[in-house]
Amino acid sequence: MQKRSLTRAVLTQDLAQLHKLFDLVDIVSTPVGPNKVKAYYNAITARTYKLLQIFRGPGLHSTLCLPAPILRNAGTSVQPLMVLEKICKSSCKSVLEIGCGQGYCTQLLAVLCPDVVFKGIDVLDQHIEVAKQCSLAKCYENTEFAVCDACTLDAFEGQTFDLIFAVEALCYLDNSQKRNDFITCASKRLNQGGYLVIIDGFRSSAFEETSPEQQMAMRIAERGFQINEMPTKSAWKSHASDLNFHMTQDLDLTAEVLPFCQQAWRVARFILNFTYLIRMAGMCSATAKKASANLLAAATTAHACRNRGAAEYGMLTLQMKN
Repeated sequence: MQKRSLTRAVLTQDLAQLHKLFDLVDIVSTPVGPNKVKAYYNAITARTYKLLQIFRGPGLHSTLCLPAPILRNAGTSVQPLMVLEKICKSSCKSVLEIGCGQGYCTQLLAVLCPDVVFKGIDVLDQHIEVAKQCSLAKCYENTEFAVCDACTLDAFEGQTFDLIFAVEALCYLDNSQKRNDFITCASKRLNQGGYLVIIDGFRSSAFEETSPEQQMAMRIAERGFQINEMPTKSAWKSHASDLNFHMTQDLDLTAEVLPFCQQAWRVARFILNFTYLIRMAGMCSATAKKASANLLAAATTAHACRNRGAAEYGMLTLQMKN
């Protein structure tokens, strides 16, 4: 597998290669429908989880470690451990995870904090079923999971929390209305002085000033992740300031996530050498067509993150004012 640097020239080459296989203009100009995200994950999530867990272990969000090894590692534990630090410093007793997936972060934290009650929500029934089964099998008595939309937070009616967090889930709130609905609900579900922690990818604040090629890389990556437009950090800050939150932390983790993105990019570059096989798979298999979104995201995310030009990764911590 040829190792190349992330440069504008290499990005131009990669975009040309992708153009041979995909109608990129159509991809970035076609909005992601309201039900497409759920349909996409319902179609591929079981297979993808099983495959990736062979190489990476549990917890399928981005690996944060330098360097990022291919085989099983502790890199995916970094994000929940960052949340753990906030839980311990703030003496939290009740925590809600948004977009909990199959429960990895919630269950890890539940083991480390047996006196804290942890609850998790996700929009996918199959994710919540796996999370419940795992908690039951391992006797996690301080966890509870439910199917729920982040824009309503109605799964645990009448309950409030000391901390609400999300790892790579709120990027799917890809318009102002969704984000406002979520922040409004979160403000009602947090106790006074409670925290909202967002660990995610964001459109960079410098997006409009970067090159057209890097902007295209970001738009392709967003569509690969089934997102119309990732929010910027400033968008979250604006929504939060309108609803009685103040910013306590803005941590840039782009350098920490970039090795993982580069690893995925190198794999994608290798796969893209097999143009004929990719075309055949796309024609023969509906699942392969959906999986091509993963290929697009893998091929372009690292380019988007280069020099934080079009994308960045980080943690925002917002606190409810007393």
